[in-house]
Amino acid sequence: MRFLVVAALLLPPSVSTGASLPSFDTAFREGWSHLSEEKYAEARSALRIIPPADYDLGDYVLYFTGLSLAREGNRGEAAAILDNLVGAFPFSPLVPYLSHALAYAAAVDNDLPAAKGFYESSRGKVTGNGYKAEEGYVAARLLESDIPSAKAAEAHLENFSTHTAQEAAFLSMERLRQWRQEGRWEEWNLPIGFHGTFARALSRASENETAKAVYAEVVRKFPPSDDYYSVLLDYAELLRKLGDTAGSRALLDRAAPGAPQAFRNEVAFLRAKLDWKAGRLKEARDVLLAIAEEGSVRPGTAERARYLVAWIAEEEGDVPAATDAFGKLRAARDEAIRQEAIFRHAFNHYRQKRTAEAIALFEAGEKTGFSSVEQARHAYWKAKTLLETGQRDEAERMLFLLAVDPGAGPYALFAAKLAGRDPYKMFNAPSGGETTSCGQEKDQLWERVRKAGWGKEDAEKIRRAERLITLGIPEYAILEAERIDRAAIRKAIGLADGGTPGLIRYLAGDLRGAIRETLNIPNDPATVELIDRIQFPLAPEYVGDCERKKSGVDPLVLHSIIRQESHFQFNALSPAGAVGLMQLMPRTAAEVARKEKMHKLRRKDLLKPQTNVALGAAYLSRLIREYGGDYLRAVAAYNAGEAAVAKWWGDAKGDPALFLETIAYRETRFYLRRVFFNVLQYYMIYRPKLFALYFPSVPREAPPAPGVPSLPPIEETPAAPKEPAAAPGNGQPGGQPQPSSS
Repeated sequence: MRFLVVAALLLPPSVSTGASLPSFDTAFREGWSHLSEEKYAEARSALRIIPPADYDLGDYVLYFTGLSLAREGNRGEAAAILDNLVGAFPFSPLVPYLSHALAYAAAVDNDLPAAKGFYESSRGKVTGNGYKAEEGYVAARLLESDIPSAKAAEAHLENFSTHTAQEAAFLSMERLRQWRQEGRWEEWNLPIGFHGTFARALSRASENETAKAVYAEVVRKFPPSDDYYSVLLDYAELLRKLGDTAGSRALLDRAAPGAPQAFRNEVAFLRAKLDWKAGRLKEARDVLLAIAEEGSVRPGTAERARYLVAWIAEEEGDVPAATDAFGKLRAARDEAIRQEAIFRHAFNHYRQKRTAEAIALFEAGEKTGFSSVEQARHAYWKAKTLLETGQRDEAERMLFLLAVDPGAGPYALFAAKLAGRDPYKMFNAPSGGETTSCGQEKDQLWERVRKAGWGKEDAEKIRRAERLITLGIPEYAILEAERIDRAAIRKAIGLADGGTPGLIRYLAGDLRGAIRETLNIPNDPATVELIDRIQFPLAPEYVGDCERKKSGVDPLVLHSIIRQESHFQFNALSPAGAVGLMQLMPRTAAEVARKEKMHKLRRKDLLKPQTNVALGAAYLSRLIREYGGDYLRAVAAYNAGEAAVAKWWGDAKGDPALFLETIAYRETRFYLRRVFFNVLQYYMIYRPKLFALYFPSVPREAPPAPGVPSLPPIEETPAAPKEPAAAPGNGQPGGQPQPSSS
């Protein structure tokens, strides 16, 4: 009976013997497009004209048909398609994925026996955050058996906290919320850690009111303990982030009496941060100094306290005190605190007109800087100091070298401005047609890969992956590419060890994975061009035509922001709740959508790449216009908000370099450095002629400058200098390690 159903679903009304592969490809694309838009009947209608047995991706025709049925809840027909898929294509990698879709559909329908059968045949055989969230939901539902249980609640919590942005994780959240309202949490005597994890995940999902209710329940119900105080700190931090600093402070004040000394010091540290943000600088400084001398603190807290004391001195305008405080932190254990302290110590000598000492300190800092941008930072301010002390020849030589060094990031732009050039003119200039064909880079590499000597099985996997990418379905091309033997790729195209995984992911469209896989690949002449393109990839499937601006913003600028925000992971979710490629906060996205007269946004819409990029581009465009074309302030406001930018710009008195150094948020300082580093790499790699016009290379006969980052080669497509990989645990691949405060 199942096969009769399949025949009815797939048999075209009239099959033409003259049907061609191009017409099948058109139908295949149309079917996939409808499926992506959740137009399931339309997807099946498009796919019906393709006979699976006569099409080179016939298993995908069956799979997409079955998937559309499963998502509609037509599980019987979807199961019939699965039988056909197994019979016709027993070795297809899609078999477990359709089993998985049926397991998820059955779990949503509360048909747990059916879910169990399909789950057992697909478990552990699917990859990707969305699929893993669905698998986690099914596993949690199966633990419920006849009645809900604490074990099932723990499984739902793990799914929700791990895959917060996914729809299936949201179902787990709703399950947990329902059980809490029914009183089952209390019945199961769930521990405080469970409550805390759920509240943190709710906060990440922007379910702040429910998160606050769960935190309040912890305060009410549980006796003091180490876990209790840890959750309390999280609660206070959430209130602070939501703008309720008074509530956060009151919560900590009530908890401190009778608490262990280590907790009281952590509370005091948080309260001091609140005092600092509220402008109570003396109170904050006194508390932080006491914490720095106290032995009962968490590892690193004393160092962070001293670091904040230095920043408070900066804000008070007590430059000598700040200079002394940063000077004492130049040997800090935390790498990011140490690097920032080294620069601030030198910079404050410059601010105090202690120029000879400042020049020596900047020169030393340039030698110990851990990245090309950090080295350029010291070099720029050394040149500025030389310029202000009348040493014009040396200063101009250094500034000229910085202005043509793409590894200098924003400091190249600052140097260009000092030279009298508009540093942002390139971003607004016509591209000259250098990026007319965004897909050309991959096409050329595919040609090389295609001609390599492969074994029969790997050659077929390569062919299928390429076909899927050509058809605009990179998600499944990754599935095919991951099955290719990596040693075979290394042998076939000669890529150095370590680069193969990144190459596979790049070709398959997994740009985030490609970037992460190639962070530590040596920048040697044999692979530099390919590695640069993998590290700074083009994504026309997300951003669109690289020649056509979106809301007036150049696509290469958008690529630079996306690379920093999400590493091209379309379903990325930040701890603060920002979503998607351009990491938009839901409230901001809704406001932009309203102003752009777009349809009302749903939760899942921000996970759609084109929608996310369109909203992000519109928001950034508005900021650029508001700041009169100043990209530095616009990008800073995109990250930190317009109110903060207004304060920092006022303090900097219109000096863009001083503005960057004035920024009090360490995340925003790093963000600007990395985004403008990215921008210069993108223009240098993909629009070398335009880049050379605005950032002309140093003549070959020019002598190298001692202590200055090496100059880029002059070839038409130059190599991108790299910042070293991040220190372990900093969460920022290839960038500056971040201190925990300021």
